[in-house]
Amino acid sequence: MTRLLLGILIIATQSIAQVQLELSNKVYDPFIKTVQLYPFGAKSNTQLLSAAVPLRGNQQLVLEFDELFNDAFTYQVKYIRCDANWQKSNLSDLEFLNTYNEFTIDEYEYSFNTKTLYVHYRIVLPKPTLSGNYVLVVYADGDETDIILSRRFIVYENKVTFTDQYGFSGINHASRFNQQLQFEINYKGIDIQNPRDQISVTILQNQRWDIAHTDLKPTFIREGDYKLEYRYFTEETMFPGGNEFRFFDLRSIRYFGENVKTAHIEKDQIFTWLEDDKRKSEFAYSTVLMDLNGQYVIDNVEGFNPIIENDYSKVEFTLVSPKINGKVYIVGALNDWERSKGNMLVYNEALAAYKGSLILKQGWYNYQYLVESSSHPLNYFEGNWSATNNQYQIIVYYRPYDLSTDLIIGYLDLVPR
Repeated sequence: MTRLLLGILIIATQSIAQVQLELSNKVYDPFIKTVQLYPFGAKSNTQLLSAAVPLRGNQQLVLEFDELFNDAFTYQVKYIRCDANWQKSNLSDLEFLNTYNEFTIDEYEYSFNTKTLYVHYRIVLPKPTLSGNYVLVVYADGDETDIILSRRFIVYENKVTFTDQYGFSGINHASRFNQQLQFEINYKGIDIQNPRDQISVTILQNQRWDIAHTDLKPTFIREGDYKLEYRYFTEETMFPGGNEFRFFDLRSIRYFGENVKTAHIEKDQIFTWLEDDKRKSEFAYSTVLMDLNGQYVIDNVEGFNPIIENDYSKVEFTLVSPKINGKVYIVGALNDWERSKGNMLVYNEALAAYKGSLILKQGWYNYQYLVESSSHPLNYFEGNWSATNNQYQIIVYYRPYDLSTDLIIGYLDLVPR
C-alpha cells in the first residue's frame, strides 16, 4: 500500500496538501515520532549531543525515528547544502559529496510487545566532503515531494582556536536575568584577506536554531595578532538566562517516575498524567540535578531494548494558572521547539488551569511553557536567571572569495560550570 493511499484511508474527508519544505528541524507527517540526529558512537549519552561532526576523522551522524504504523515503507535521505544563513547554496552535489545524493534507509525494526505499534528506522549517514551547513530531507518511495521530515546538521573544521586573556571562553552574568558570552578567535595560519567581511559567527543556546544569534561581527580586530575579539560591549552575544527546565521521568509505565502523577493502560493505548505545574518565575532560582538543557533521552528502567520495546503514551500536561492574554505552548526538543497548534495548551475554566497533551515515547524529558502575547514575555511562566546552567554552541563561518558558500572553520560546545 502506498503512502498516498494510506493517507487517503486515514484522512478520507481531507484533501492532501502539498508539503512545503522548510530548511529547518521539522516533522511534516503526524505519524513520525521521536526523530533524533546525533554523532554516532561519540560517547555515552550520544542522544544529547548536537548534530555536528568534524570533517576529518571517522565520526558520522546517525538518524533515527519511529513511524506509528505496523508496516514498513521505503524512505530516502537527501542533503541540501546551505550558506551561513540557511539559504540553499549554488553548489552542485559533486562539490560536497563523493557519492550520489540519495541514500536509502534500509535498516528498520518492528516494535515488540508494545500497545502502540510502530516501525523504528535508522541510518548511519555518509559525511559530506566540505564543511558547512546542511539540511537532510527524508522522503518516501523516491518521491522528493512526499517529505516526512527535515533536519539541520553541520560539518566543521577546527582551523581556528577560541581563547581569551584567561585562556578560555567565558560567560558573563550580564545582569540578574541575562547571560553574555565573551571570547576571542585566533585565526593564525589561515589566509583571510578581510576578516570583518569574510568571517561571521553564530551562537546557539541549548542547540536551538530558533533563537540563534547570527552573522555576528567582532568587537575588535587585531590583525597583527590574527585575533578577533567578541566582548561584552554589545548586546549581540547576550541571551536571556531562562530557567532550569521542567522534567518528568517516563522510563517506566508501571512504576511512576519523578513528576508522573499516574498512568492508565488500556487495550491499545497508554495514558499518563503529570504532576500539576505552576508558574516558576514567581519563585527564587534553584538548580535541577537532571536538567538536560531541553533535550530528552529514550530509555527504560526494566532493561528492555528501548529502541523497539519502549511504548508510546499520551502524556497529559496541566499548568495551574489564571488565564492570561496570550497563547501558551509546551516546548522542548520533544517537539523541535515549535509553537504550533499541536502543542498549544487550552484553558480549562473549571480547573483554573491550562491543559494539553503530547504523544511521547518512554524516556526522560525536559520541557518548558512559553507564551506568545502582546502583554507578557516569552518566559512568563519560567522566568529568567543569569545563574541558569545553559549550554552554548559557537560556530565560525568563513566565506572564501573563490567559493560561493560558507565554510565552518571553528566550532565550540561550551558548557559552563
